[in-house]
Amino acid sequence: MQPRDQARTAAALLTAAGNASASVITSRMLAFSNPATMFSPWHQSEAKRMSAEKVDAMQDGMRAASMELALLPSRMLMIGASPASWTPNGWMTACMDAAGLWIGVGNAALQPAKSTVVRNRSRLARSHG
Repeated sequence: MQPRDQARTAAALLTAAGNASASVITSRMLAFSNPATMFSPWHQSEAKRMSAEKVDAMQDGMRAASMELALLPSRMLMIGASPASWTPNGWMTACMDAAGLWIGVGNAALQPAKSTVVRNRSRLARSHG
């Protein structure tokens, strides 16, 4: 992916994760608000699942971001090594490309969380929709 495309990807990831999170929170609030079924097996398994999914998504995000961070120095060197980067216009392009690489680290970290919350939205819609 081109470094300058990372901003569009970040906006799409944040929008999808935010929309799915709102749906998941609403579904869980409605499911947990019934006092008659407060300690049901579903509620207990859902509470455990919520915690486990957050930890798993965090670990996957950290692993993906670590991979991007490990590749960052070599990618930055490739941007700076281009002769075009040493012209005024090329310098601005190189700075934008470098910023895109940093945004790519955040995108890699957010992708597992987005996948988890979108999967939860569809699962909760099937079970309580």
